Amino acid sequence: MRWKLISFLLLITPKVHAAAPQGIPRELARQRAEQLSEVRYDLEFQLARGASTVAGHEELRFRAKTSVAVLIDFREGAESKLVINGAPADAKMENGHIELPANAVRAGENTVSIEFNVPAATAGKAITQFEDRDDGSEYVYTLFVPMDAEMAFPCFDQPDLKGRFHLTLRIPAEWTAISNTAPESDILESISGAQQRQMVFAETRPLSTYLFAFAAGPFRKVHEEPGLPGLYVRKSKVKRAEEEAPDVQKMTAQGIQYLSDFFAQPFPFPKYDLVLIP
Repeated sequence: MRWKLISFLLLITPKVHAAAPQGIPRELARQRAEQLSEVRYDLEFQLARGASTVAGHEELRFRAKTSVAVLIDFREGAESKLVINGAPADAKMENGHIELPANAVRAGENTVSIEFNVPAATAGKAITQFEDRDDGSEYVYTLFVPMDAEMAFPCFDQPDLKGRFHLTLRIPAEWTAISNTAPESDILESISGAQQRQMVFAETRPLSTYLFAFAAGPFRKVHEEPGLPGLYVRKSKVKRAEEEAPDVQKMTAQGIQYLSDFFAQPFPFPKYDLVLIP
């Protein structure tokens, strides 16, 4: 009997200590969609010219059906502080995931606070840097399609587990920023004697992670027309953009209307803008 018990324990041990999977297998996605709901991301990023990394802070809130271990997707970044439901915790990061242990996750409301850093580069990263060769201006923008949001912040990076996003950006004083929603506030502040701009954006409706986006830099808005989307362009391209803007705005508005009619539901953002970078 003793040997049978030992053999049984040896058989189940690999499953108890199984490593987090690579990527997001279908079974993991199904489990999370069944287990989790009411996801909210309160995100803050510090953007600077020429920086190879971006510092961020996140308050992630969700409801869980039961007390169960939860995997948060986070690839290529580094976590520096983790607090789960008010208690500091050591982050277990493996194969592009942060594991929240079952004894730290409650049935019901949960709040996870994470301080992190993520890479930024001219190509191949979810947060992209762009230098305008015409005037040397710098711009930063996100590109999360199809599954790269997890390279920019810890998240549940699957389309059917939508969340509401509330974004704060700290950027150079002469920059502006655009995101999925309009700014709630836009103020200048002094940090260590230097001026920077803090822009806070209204919370979005529920979105898949790959649809969340922002862009920042010395953009200029051109050709404002009631009923048409706004158009933000690099400051070196203002003259050309003013000539082409009416056609671009009309085609975009027609495309949005076509998709709204096709899916028999309105576009989720009543006010939207276009950002042209290349």
